[in-house]
Amino acid sequence: MVEKKFIYRLNAFLMVILFLGILIFLNLISIKHYKRIDLTKSKKYSLSPQTKKIIQNLNQPIEIYAFYKEKVDEKTKDILELYKSNSKLISYKFIDPDRDVLFAKKYGITSYDTILIKSGENYEKIYSANEKDITSTILKLTKPEKKKIYFTTGHGEKRIDQNLSLLKKYIEEENYNVSEILILREGIPEDCNLLIVCGPEVDFMDKEIEEIKNFVEKGKRLLFLLEPGNFPNIKNFLDSYGIEIENDIVVDLASRRFLGDALSPLVMNYPYHQITKDFNLACIFSTARSVKIKENLPEKVKGDILAKTSNASWSEKNMKEIEKGNVKFDENDESGPISIAGIVEKEIEEGKKARIAVFGDSDFVTDKFINFSGNKDFVLNTINYLCEEEILISIRSQKEENQPLLLSQKAGKFIFFLPVVIVPVLIIGIGSFITLKRKILY
Repeated sequence: MVEKKFIYRLNAFLMVILFLGILIFLNLISIKHYKRIDLTKSKKYSLSPQTKKIIQNLNQPIEIYAFYKEKVDEKTKDILELYKSNSKLISYKFIDPDRDVLFAKKYGITSYDTILIKSGENYEKIYSANEKDITSTILKLTKPEKKKIYFTTGHGEKRIDQNLSLLKKYIEEENYNVSEILILREGIPEDCNLLIVCGPEVDFMDKEIEEIKNFVEKGKRLLFLLEPGNFPNIKNFLDSYGIEIENDIVVDLASRRFLGDALSPLVMNYPYHQITKDFNLACIFSTARSVKIKENLPEKVKGDILAKTSNASWSEKNMKEIEKGNVKFDENDESGPISIAGIVEKEIEEGKKARIAVFGDSDFVTDKFINFSGNKDFVLNTINYLCEEEILISIRSQKEENQPLLLSQKAGKFIFFLPVVIVPVLIIGIGSFITLKRKILY
């Protein structure tokens, strides 16, 4: 009898040891192979595809030091853990500046809740633990040389300090310098990597077109954002590179169902291109014109369409009827889908290519529209492609949204009765059954 008890106890002890061993083994595996699943609709507990792309392509270590008083800030720790888990070259550490005074003094830390991001001997300080600031700082440290983007002025274009202020801010967050230029007075600077023409109201002069052509033939980059209108010089210039713009306006009846305006096409059709790869967000354009790529392109020129409207759209040629409010498809119009954005690439010499992108609208990048769904990502991806910063082409982090739980009347009643009625009745019923059974048996 004693021997049996000893065997049972030994067996129980060994089972406990085995169970603990399995737990330790699984814990060690989980440390080396960290995996976190984000089930929220907006992916609020995940890094954006763009951030992942940037940090997974790092070629130098990044050290992050979070200066917090006494205890670790859990929210900051969570986001830093996301960076660490997505890149082997990123590490982080929490430091109490009151205890490690010399380290804090070395980097000029004068306040709590400061985050120091360091790469080699270079470092930057930020004061908020959000993805946008951390990723922008990592970009600054790993790509210290900023490319320069100039917006043209002098033709009624939209201005970067007025209705393009958000676009300017977003471009600068991608690690570019942004300025304006008056070509007739200053020409196009030698350090210009990308020239943007956004919503001119009048045509460019011959001398300006010549300056832009010389700029492109050096292997530089150009982005036109054009409203409907007649611009003969711009039209002829683009035509020489295989891009056709007509004096028309796109009408989309499918957009009228959703937006109440047939002249504001809602675009979801993106032919394959590096700019639109994996891009599945809707973009809204306002009073857009068609942009086509010629079938027979000039020598050494390749072209692609970037965006098309729905099948329920057409290209309206009669601008006078549009002004009167008469929207009707006729035999002179071109039926949809209508292309409203395109890009061409010309080989200047071996290893040097010029790129020109054209959008048939400029309103979609203004402060009023740029934060609508995919507008921001579309224009920024185009800018990054033109500047040969393909690593930045992606979908950026979205604003956190409230997600209220909406229940049907039937589901609401079930949620109410389950804890209030059903569970208590089950507990009372089972308890009563067990009590009666014991009385009968004993």
